[in-house]
Order: sequence, then C-alpha cells, then structure tokens
Amino acid sequence: MAQSVYDDLTWYDATAAGSTHSHELPARVDCDVCVVGGGLAGLTTALELVRRGKTVVLLEAGRVGSGASGRSGGFVSNGFALGIDEITRIVGLEAARELYALSRVGTDYVAAQIAASDRTIRMGEQLVLALRHPNTSSFRSGYDYITRHFDKDVLLQDREQTREAIKTDRYFASLVFSNAFHIHPLRYVHLLYESAMAHGAIVAENTRAVSVSKIGEFYEVLTAKGLVRCAHVVSCVSSFDPQFHRPSGRAVLPVTTYIAVTEPLEQSSIKTRAAIADTRRAGDYYRLVDNDRLLWGGKITTRRARPRHLSHMIRKNIVEVFPELGWPRIDYAWVGQMGYALHKMPLIGRDGSGQWFATAFGGHGINTTAMAGVLIASAIVDGDDTYRRFEPFAPRWAFGTLGRLGVQGSYWWMRARDHWEESRH
Repeated sequence: MAQSVYDDLTWYDATAAGSTHSHELPARVDCDVCVVGGGLAGLTTALELVRRGKTVVLLEAGRVGSGASGRSGGFVSNGFALGIDEITRIVGLEAARELYALSRVGTDYVAAQIAASDRTIRMGEQLVLALRHPNTSSFRSGYDYITRHFDKDVLLQDREQTREAIKTDRYFASLVFSNAFHIHPLRYVHLLYESAMAHGAIVAENTRAVSVSKIGEFYEVLTAKGLVRCAHVVSCVSSFDPQFHRPSGRAVLPVTTYIAVTEPLEQSSIKTRAAIADTRRAGDYYRLVDNDRLLWGGKITTRRARPRHLSHMIRKNIVEVFPELGWPRIDYAWVGQMGYALHKMPLIGRDGSGQWFATAFGGHGINTTAMAGVLIASAIVDGDDTYRRFEPFAPRWAFGTLGRLGVQGSYWWMRARDHWEESRH
C-alpha cells in the first residue's frame, strides 16, 4: 500500500493491492533525463522516455502517486479543465481542434496502458454530464457546438432519459460522453511505476529535489544526499513545491477538493455505472464503485487543512441530490490538493534555460498528464515541437497569496450563483 503525504486513508489506499519499492540513489548518478515529481505526469514522462531508449532518474519527495494523482475522482475523458468554448475564444477554432485532439491522445494512452495489463484498473464506461437547472437552451447549443466541431461520440438525453438512469429531480437533461471511462487511479499509478521500473528507470521515493543548476551543457539536480547529473530536467511537481522550478511554480495555485466513499448501499436512485458530474459551477461528481459504494466528490477551496466535519459535509451534499439514500455512513473521506493555472489549462513547455515543465493539471488531470508525458518525451527524443501548441497558455504569475484569496472568493461567488439559480425553480 502506498503511503500518502496526507494522514487520511483513502478508499484507493485500502483497495490498491500494490506497493512501491524504489531505488536508493548513490551519492551521484548520471543519466539522460531527471524527472522531478512522481505523479501521473512524471511517471508517464519517465516511462515514455525509457521506452525510447533514454536513461531516466525520477525523484519523488514522498511516495509516487501520494498527491492528487492517487486521490482523484478517477474520471478519464477528452478535454481540459477550461471549457472548449473558452479555448476556442483564445486560440481560434482550428488550434482548439488540435488541442482537443491532443487531449484525446491522452485518453487513448490511458486506455491502452490499462488494456495491455492484466490488472483491474478500469472500473466503468462513459461520463454523464447532468444539467442542474431546467433551462436547456444553452445546454443544447453546447451539445450542437461540441458535436459539430470536436467530438461526435456525445449523446444528448432529455429529462426523462436522464432521470431513468439517475433518479433525482435535480437534473433536467444530460450529455453522455461514450468514449470516457473511469478508473482506480492509484492502481494506475502503480502500473506506470512498475512499467517504468521494468524498462530501466530509476525511481527514488522520499528523495526531494532541492535545487537545479546548469553546469556547461549539463544540469545538476541536488538532493539531500547527493546529485543527479543529466542532459535534461523535467519538472512535474504540481502545487507541492513551487520553489523548485520558479517559472511554472509561481504560476500554479493550490486548490483543494474533497472526496468520500460510503458504505455499501442498497439503492435504486443511481442505475448507471457511468461516472457522473453535474453542471454546477462548483459541481458534484460521483460514481458507484465496488459493492455498490458511492464515491462522491465536490467543493473546492484553497484551505489545505481537512475540515473537522468533512464526512457530514459530503453526506449533506449527497442527500441534497438523492434524499432517498437517507443518511449513508461514510467509510472513507479525504482531501486532495490539485494545481491550477489561472487560465485553467495545463502548463507544458520549456523555459529559457532549457528546463522542461509539465504541471497544473487540476480538474482534468488523468488524460492531460498522459498527453503531457507523451509530448515531453517526443520533444526530448525526436525534437517534436507539438508541445508548442500550449504556448498560448504559458506560465504567468498567479499572484501568490492574493491569487489564493481570489480563487476562494471566486468559489464562494460560484456557489452563491448556483444556489440562487436553483432556488428560482
């Protein structure tokens, strides 16, 4: 079982049925690439590099997957945290179509890694996006826009069709993304970790990268016990260490979300095994997992601490949507810290000194971390510059503490608007 950087035990921890056994680094090690950060982005980057013949050292300050990568909702779908309409407004339709196609590369990559293994990682098919208010006109317009320009594998369901699968009076229509699926993210972390090790990567857990400096044509990454000398450095540290790579670190805001898993339920309210999310600005997301437990996530905050009444808070959200479930017991509840850029797009690229970065995958991370790993590996090995499609979403300062206060205020405003709109119907 992978140890977490948090104190709380997740359902994923309890059911991962896997562990990690990392290398002990010598005082000095030479390699082609040093990857810093053992989440999904770092693991995918390392795996793709060693598959292509590079020697790789991966440094992880804690345990691989102990941050957001092993604690997420487990949804895998095309797209980004930023809506495709906003992406189109910023870069234009053709560039947006190219970016969306890259996001699909990430989805397909995750599916392919799982399919090639013998593990139970994939837990269900499809993603249902449920409309939370009765005005369906803009929802239908969005459906028309997506299917016309980006993704044909989307189905629009009316109120009756939606409520046949999800029995609640809170939903009025839904979109079904048939190429999406959901997984056990910590098992997927272990799969990538073991694959990278099997191909020759050196993975050093509990080994924080302290600093990096360039000496001639090479980089030296300093750790508490030694250094790694390499031709390339890839920073994939998300929001946990903003100091290691300042250009991307100062552009990432830490955002916390909450997830719980109930006791096994006997219920008829949720009749689908698809992953479900709703259109609230600070939306709920949930799915049934084994033995008919309900995994439920929602709310965002910039607080790092676990709320005192976390189980009660999530249970209240559940029964607001499904009062028929009564007051189910919460067997697991945990927090997860994600990294967001102000523009809500991932940060993928290379800085002026030549260092690579891949971070800020909050809100839509499993497919985009896979995509980023493939892009960075292709750039290092083949000189492929496809990663440059993310240059319109370059790192920019997120205003530190003021940025966190702004995010919190924005969340409170979104929540107030949600409640106001729902109270009108």
